[in-house]
Amino acid sequence: METRTDIRYDLLKAELSLTQNQVDKYDQLSITTKTWAVTLWVALAGWAFQSKQGQIALIGALVPLIFWFFDGYNKTYRTDYKKRRNEVQHALQALSSGKDLPKDFRVPNLPVHDKKTAVRNMLLLHVGLPYLILIIISLLIYSKF
Repeated sequence: METRTDIRYDLLKAELSLTQNQVDKYDQLSITTKTWAVTLWVALAGWAFQSKQGQIALIGALVPLIFWFFDGYNKTYRTDYKKRRNEVQHALQALSSGKDLPKDFRVPNLPVHDKKTAVRNMLLLHVGLPYLILIIISLLIYSKF
């Protein structure tokens, strides 16, 4: 017969697995987003050089901007799940060492995503720098034609 502690432990393990899977999913989405941004940008930059039309390079500056927004948005979700994963991890550690769960801790308690932080996440250096570099290079290509 399972005790109340065993049930809590099993719920925490399941939630830890779920939140880690979500963090992994958003990490993969970030990599995929950056890959598509670079792929499309390189295609447009090559087209601009081949046709010697700077306007295409300006379109190439828009591509990273669009993907930058999506990457910032994904970062918001990833951060929320990472925060919850860490809370669950600490609760599991407390439970396994014989301590009580924090009084305000709820299982399961999946994060509610604040969409307002997407723009703030876009401005994080590790999120925005690759896109910013592509935009600057596009503008330099445009200025050459």
